[in-house]
Amino acid sequence: MKTRKTEIAIIGAGTAGLSAYGIVKKSTQDILLINEGLYGTTCARVGCMPSKVLIQAANDYHRRHQLKKQGIHGGDNIRIQTDETLQYVRSMRDYFVSFVLDTIDSIGDRNIQGKAWFLEPNTLQVNDQIIKAGKIILATGSTPVIPEPLEAMRKKDNSRVLTTDALFEQQSLPDSMAVIGSGPLGMELGQALHRMGIKTHIFGRSRTVGGLSDPDVIAYAIKNFQEELPLSYTQELCYSERGDEIEISWEEENKSRSIQVKKVLTATGRRPNVHGLRLEEIGVPFDEKGIPEFSPETMQIADFPIFIAGDVTSELPVLHEASDEGQIAGWNCTHEVTAFNRRTPLAITFCEPNIARLGKSFRALEDGTYQTGEVLFDSQGRATIKQKNKGMLHVYGENGSGLLLGAELAAPAGEHLAHLLSWAIANKMTVFDALAAPFYHPVIEEGLRTCLRDLAKKIDSGRDGLEIQFK
Repeated sequence: MKTRKTEIAIIGAGTAGLSAYGIVKKSTQDILLINEGLYGTTCARVGCMPSKVLIQAANDYHRRHQLKKQGIHGGDNIRIQTDETLQYVRSMRDYFVSFVLDTIDSIGDRNIQGKAWFLEPNTLQVNDQIIKAGKIILATGSTPVIPEPLEAMRKKDNSRVLTTDALFEQQSLPDSMAVIGSGPLGMELGQALHRMGIKTHIFGRSRTVGGLSDPDVIAYAIKNFQEELPLSYTQELCYSERGDEIEISWEEENKSRSIQVKKVLTATGRRPNVHGLRLEEIGVPFDEKGIPEFSPETMQIADFPIFIAGDVTSELPVLHEASDEGQIAGWNCTHEVTAFNRRTPLAITFCEPNIARLGKSFRALEDGTYQTGEVLFDSQGRATIKQKNKGMLHVYGENGSGLLLGAELAAPAGEHLAHLLSWAIANKMTVFDALAAPFYHPVIEEGLRTCLRDLAKKIDSGRDGLEIQFK
């Protein structure tokens, strides 16, 4: 076999891999980028971007139900052509992917397409080549998880059981679908399909939604979504084929229920792509989840000359974290290994209302150390004007100091509220500092101020309500 030497080898050309490549090339041009399968990143090709295009179209179509209240007539005559919508989604997807492909083209012969696996800590085999590298970055991404009963059905007919990777390749959509999973992907896509006029039923296993852990926010969000669409929770689903449909049966509230749908969309998460890399054969330690043990501050795997980044870590599978991890891995491959501070955790689900978690989640808080500020958006001024007045926000603050710790929410404009709060937490602001900041009128952010006021009273009931600060 031909042997090729390089200073740095990067396995995977997704967000993390390309981010690492961008950092590494500042120090050396002796890099190889190795990628198996399609180029274009999970985000641009099958994740963040095409899903948001679909969601936007679905929400725009759903808006027709509210027009008459404003004296705008004709909404009942608006129609959606799902084949044209999907064609538009793909055209926008291709637009976003094109920027990634331009980057790949610029890499030239330093880009190798093929499957890589380890022979030694510094040695890979790729196709019929041996690659010897000083350092290796593992950024192999993830693959959709398909529940076993559906996987067997999919092998017989992959047109009826879809993954999130396959959804946007459909030429049209059926009149009925089931979405398996009530996490971020399931809620985003399930609500979008429903709003496009497709009879959609979402199924969750554990009674949560969009990744929330605060029981009050979960209960509010589930009630809100169930008022709009069918959302069921059960530990076990049974599938059977009924002609050209799939029958799904389950137990809910001690009752047997069943539905028949044309297609099933699996949104039960993604599995890190570590299988087949043969890391175990070179002695790499794994954690209980089957992920190589690594430091999130350096991204180094134990004391190996191997670094890991992106969705393959199974830690925070979102684009900005993958990009950060790629940068950390790239830096530490070309410099003395250094620990980095990680950003304030931030996760957003783009359903309506938006779901978000930031800073410390409710699950991570210690009893007796914090207070919770709460606001409901049901009568909030700007949200009511926009006819989006459904939502709950919880903000957590440290007892005594009022230091902002985290928040969970299902709220209108939640993506923006979450950013404001995450920046406040990153800058170590107290609830009193935040209340001294300007709030315009009328804006949805006034709901955040109401929540902060509630939190401030619980932390220091003796304050007289004066929020502006003395000079």
